Amino acid sequence: MALLNPCGQKMDKAKVKRIAVTTAAAASILLGATIANAQDARLKSIVDEVNAANKLAVASQETVDGVADATQRIFGDYRGVLKTNAGLRAYNAQQNRVIVKQLEEIGKIKTSIGQIDEIKRQITPLMLDMIDNLADFIAADIPFLLDERNERIASLREAMDNPNISDPERFRIVLEAYKAEVTYGGSLFAYDDALADGRTVNFVRLGRVGFYYQTKDTTETAAWNSETKSWDILDSEYTGSIRQLVRMALRRTQQDVSVLPIAAAKGK
Repeated sequence: MALLNPCGQKMDKAKVKRIAVTTAAAASILLGATIANAQDARLKSIVDEVNAANKLAVASQETVDGVADATQRIFGDYRGVLKTNAGLRAYNAQQNRVIVKQLEEIGKIKTSIGQIDEIKRQITPLMLDMIDNLADFIAADIPFLLDERNERIASLREAMDNPNISDPERFRIVLEAYKAEVTYGGSLFAYDDALADGRTVNFVRLGRVGFYYQTKDTTETAAWNSETKSWDILDSEYTGSIRQLVRMALRRTQQDVSVLPIAAAKGK
């Protein structure tokens, strides 16, 4: 049987079948394409969700890493603070010990300051006694350089009465006078001076062991006798020894051995 197309024309069955098949295939393709598009859209959605999740995971990991780094830095700072605190505690403990010692010293100084007035009251009588003792010693000693030594004593007494001289300075000059007397005991010294009768002679002193004089013409030589407080005229055998001793004291000849008369101390 013949079919009519919309235009009223006849179409055979074979052509109609081919058209029908073609239409079905096209419908199938269209349906498959629709399904594929739907699947592609769903897959894209899943991929987008996975990518978003990955980005979120990366961001979260970066946050975790940042927190870990910050925690490590804070921990390092904390350990540094602990170490610093330990050092400060040790330093403070040591300084506290120093402070305790300083407070003890301050206490001693305050005590000493409180005793200054008492010491000042005691030091003046002490210095006066020292001057008197030194004057007595000179009077009892061999009579060399008496004018110089007695003048030194007079200067000490004037210093004690001078209000412009402090106690430390007074004590210093008293000690200097004692030092001068000690120095005499270890020196060889010669000088010119006059005897009581007016004659000028050469005096020579060997420490405090011997004290002699010899006239300029070497005709008279004598030794001081500490027991009798007078001069003993020596025999001529000592004339050369005393003359040599004078020359050695004046550095006119080299040091040498001399035979001298020495008064022996008497036993009790």
